[in-house]
Amino acid sequence: MRGRFLNLPAIARAIGFALVAIAIVAATLHFREAPSRLLDHPAGPATASDPLSDELKRCQVLAAQAKDDADCEAAWAESRRRFFTYQPPSTTAPPAASAKSPDR
Repeated sequence: MRGRFLNLPAIARAIGFALVAIAIVAATLHFREAPSRLLDHPAGPATASDPLSDELKRCQVLAAQAKDDADCEAAWAESRRRFFTYQPPSTTAPPAASAKSPDR
């Protein structure tokens, strides 16, 4: 007899290749449908305008001049406080709104 009838390593290898092929097809089908499901979700409170976010965007536009801007420094301090304390904002008004100087 030239070869064994049940070559177990060859059968196991073929089953392994088949399982990998099935996994690739399943992943392809799953990720092909994912963007349509993401668009179905209603807009949540995360889309609401955050005054601090608006102030930080303004400071980003100022670029190098922002380092001398007191409002930007206050906004950065509030951003750091929120990041490191993991607490929601204490007020809805931006921290820079109360510290604005009358000359602006």
